[in-house]
Amino acid sequence: MVCAGLSGCGHEEPAEPGDDHREQVAAATADRYDPALASEPQAPTAEAISFNTPALEKPTEPLPKDASCITPGCHITLVDAKHVHGPVAVADCQSCHGQDVGGHQYPLKRPGNQTCMFCHPVVGAREHEHEAISASGCVACHDPHRSDTNFLLAESSIELTCASCHDTPLKKHAHGPFAAGQCTVCHQPHEANASNLLRSGDQPEHCYGCHSEIDLRVGNSPFVHEPLKEGCTACHDAHTSDFPFQLAAPITQSCLDCHEQMAKRVRDEPVSHDALFIADGCANCHDPHASADPNLLRDRADHLCLACHEDPVEASDGRTIVGMKPTLNRRFLHGPVRAGDCAACHSVHGGQNARLLLEKFPDTFYASFELSSYALCFSCHSPDLVMTENTAELTGFRDGDTNLHYTHVHRDKKGRTCKTCHDIHGSDLPQHMASEVPFEGSRWSMPINFTKVQGGGSCAPGCHEPKTYRRGPATTPAPPLPTQPDDASITGEPS
Repeated sequence: MVCAGLSGCGHEEPAEPGDDHREQVAAATADRYDPALASEPQAPTAEAISFNTPALEKPTEPLPKDASCITPGCHITLVDAKHVHGPVAVADCQSCHGQDVGGHQYPLKRPGNQTCMFCHPVVGAREHEHEAISASGCVACHDPHRSDTNFLLAESSIELTCASCHDTPLKKHAHGPFAAGQCTVCHQPHEANASNLLRSGDQPEHCYGCHSEIDLRVGNSPFVHEPLKEGCTACHDAHTSDFPFQLAAPITQSCLDCHEQMAKRVRDEPVSHDALFIADGCANCHDPHASADPNLLRDRADHLCLACHEDPVEASDGRTIVGMKPTLNRRFLHGPVRAGDCAACHSVHGGQNARLLLEKFPDTFYASFELSSYALCFSCHSPDLVMTENTAELTGFRDGDTNLHYTHVHRDKKGRTCKTCHDIHGSDLPQHMASEVPFEGSRWSMPINFTKVQGGGSCAPGCHEPKTYRRGPATTPAPPLPTQPDDASITGEPS
């Protein structure tokens, strides 16, 4: 018998190895299992052995002690491969096998995985061990004699070796390493300190090893998606999925599966926001990982809205939603618009009112007065503006002490609504007065012709003759218009 010259390869049972022995063996065999360093085994050459020799019958008597198992008539196929186990390559079968116990049976010298672990101490030093090692042994993945695959794998690739236990069919979208069949890019094959045998620690740190841009964003953002702190697989399938970005479900469903109250609103409210159901769904507005803005918004709220609504947009029901670009260039902006807070008036996920308004607001030029119809306006403004007939201080829109808001709005028939005179988002005139408004049921834009003067003002809309009002003595020319918005329009104080 030829000796391989390795520790533990002698014919006598060696003493149990200690820690020093394990370290020496690991170092001595590193080149055999590192694909960058691996050298071809020294198997018998084709000139030395004929693979066409007829096989001999199985011996019935013990072989001579110097007989070799690797002969043309016996186990010659054990060296007929690209990779051959070191002891097999030098015909040293007794490194692993004991003497014949009868019937040409050569049992392993050590039970179970101890035969392999004697030279290859691949487990025992880390927290998590590959279950296949304890359940089926090393031979669940490796051929102990020869293989055409690196690491003496029993299958033709790492991918097929893993798939023999882990059946994960390829779907429409796949993680790059999985699609390439490179399971060991993410997973240690034997043991690891991280769950699922991950190479680079538990999630999300493991994923950050490749996805460094997300790691950088998370580390520098004040708002981080809570599920991300627990792991990326709360939303993503680490291997393959039918949905983009390896999401476990379509993007909007992925969000609504956790955000149940929002899901109820989206499902039950009669008016929906189309942005939830086009392109990237919730991710049109929200960053799923981390953000510098509250609610994980991708940008400041008004900037997000203007990404769609700066220019006219055709809604799913065929309506054309007017673009906001002209309004934003005006001198006097409504307070929420000026603050960039579109959500002060609009429900951005779904609502019960037209145009996703948070509360009721008259949608027509004329309307019979009902206080509840103006709930949106009176969530900021005092309802006394339209409930008090006479006042000396409640509003600047009065003739003497006659409240002209009351006069215009508080009517059983053909009461003027807010949009009859005001441009809700912004105007070049004080108090958000509109220069013209669409007349009820027509394509005509009716001019308002509002003029402000000191102590009062006048208007000459196309529906009636010019009207003038003043709060006190005869009026004088109005001072120059302010350069900043007049916040008196919110409080209703005289102007």
